[in-house]
Amino acid sequence: YENLASRTGLESVKSVSQALVQAERYGTPVAHALRVLAGESRDMRMNAAEKKAAALPPKLTVPMILFFLPVLFAIILG
Repeated sequence: YENLASRTGLESVKSVSQALVQAERYGTPVAHALRVLAGESRDMRMNAAEKKAAALPPKLTVPMILFFLPVLFAIILG
């Protein structure tokens, strides 16, 4: 399992491999550890998506000004 984690270089795969190694070493149930890891991974993906969504409005301001305002002025003045 450790070789898999080192080859992929992904943090989530490293966490899963560590959970599998610990479960094998200590005889603990794997299902509970994997449920916890799945929940954490889901939360991390959701946080990353929210961070990307929060960064969009400043990036969209300039295109909106360049493309929508001239059309709006043309409609109002026309």
